[in-house]
Amino acid sequence: MEFPEQLHFLVSELGDSLVKALGEDDHCRDLAFQIQAKGYGLMLILEAAPIVVGFQGLEETEEKDQPLPFSEDDLRLMKSFKIRID
Repeated sequence: MEFPEQLHFLVSELGDSLVKALGEDDHCRDLAFQIQAKGYGLMLILEAAPIVVGFQGLEETEEKDQPLPFSEDDLRLMKSFKIRID
């Protein structure tokens, strides 16, 4: 799947910001130095992917008005991520 150039730019910007934020955190920086002292390199990989949510084990019911098995907190979280339940 081809992503728009703007999305590549945003993901790159996010990666740069995360690396900067981690580098400014003393604990994170210390952990990175400890890992590197053991001879390992570190790499941060970000990947943007379409959000796909599947539900395993939900059987079709004849009643279309039956509520989905989500709590109010679940629904609020999904709404915050702009996930619709169709």
